[in-house]
Amino acid sequence: MNVDPLLLALVRAELVGARQHLALQQDASRTAEARERVRIAASRHARVDAGLLDALCASLFGYGPLQPFMDDPAVTDILVNGPADVFVERHGRLERVEARFVDANELADLGFRIAAAVGRELTIDHPYLDARLADGSRANVVIAPVGGPTLCIRKVRRDVLPLEAWVERGALDAAAASFLARAMTARLNLLLVGATGSGKSTLLRALAELIPGDERIVVVEDTAELALRHPHVVRLECVPPRESHPGVRVAELVENALRMRPDRLIVGEIRTPREAYAALEALATGHPGSATTLHGADAAEALARLELLLLRADGAIPFAAARGHVRRAFDLIVALRREQGRRVVTAISIVAEEPVDLFRRQGGALRRMPVEIDAVRERVREAIAT
Repeated sequence: MNVDPLLLALVRAELVGARQHLALQQDASRTAEARERVRIAASRHARVDAGLLDALCASLFGYGPLQPFMDDPAVTDILVNGPADVFVERHGRLERVEARFVDANELADLGFRIAAAVGRELTIDHPYLDARLADGSRANVVIAPVGGPTLCIRKVRRDVLPLEAWVERGALDAAAASFLARAMTARLNLLLVGATGSGKSTLLRALAELIPGDERIVVVEDTAELALRHPHVVRLECVPPRESHPGVRVAELVENALRMRPDRLIVGEIRTPREAYAALEALATGHPGSATTLHGADAAEALARLELLLLRADGAIPFAAARGHVRRAFDLIVALRREQGRRVVTAISIVAEEPVDLFRRQGGALRRMPVEIDAVRERVREAIAT
């Protein structure tokens, strides 16, 4: 429902005049109070029904024309390229929607309210923002002078898609799912690779469900997304930098996690040289059964990228040492990609001097490849043979 801009301006002016905070309302009690104040203010200028009140609150305290998509569980991504250029991903497919902002100022105003809700700055000096919303969704906002205004929201999935569901959807086959389950039981170290939105975190969450309840998991993430349903899990999340504070990064949290007696360590994603250095040190020094994710197309590309990150972290490391260190840290690499609107596993590879595909997607199906068993590590060999 479109809101009359004049009515919206009058209500906004009255609330600002009454010193009401116009950032996103996340607390239920505050939301109820805000709705009542909006109803009272709007009723002085128009007849207010439930639909108009919802639209006003969405524009003042919510996500404006994007609110229906924030409330729709089938929508996973909301991409706003401009005031009248809005796309959503629903059931794995992008589609243009009719939602539109009045103008660029209204879109920018939503960005400012997102920044205010998370206590961050969005100004001409800091014209972009990456933030975690109260429900766990991730928002990225860009304003002038670097571009925009644009807005991307990746909604968090709270439900777990078990391995059985991956098999039912054709993203895995039964043999590959069974092998991954055995790999988790055997405490193999896993690296999940793929592009943005390929399903890395979703599959990692499903695999983490298989970790026995008597094992302690420490999860380190830049932005909390995994939401593991495990009886013994500790979550550490980065703190973004501010003018008066440098912030707390993944690498620092990984170093601290090692002092928290983890049985298994899960790092949400490796992005920087320092993160790679810290994560590889942790995974290679006595924390079997751990896992992390990385952007990459396949196993070979992922290993090469990790080698490069490690060398950038410490230029004194010889290339051969970096190469060996990366290969000692991981046992398996699981590659994923988006394919015709679906997220599918394209390969499960054994880490060796050169990665060896144990499963590879061919002809639309994930097929078992012949592997020289004697050439792989003993713990991997046991998981294959079981």
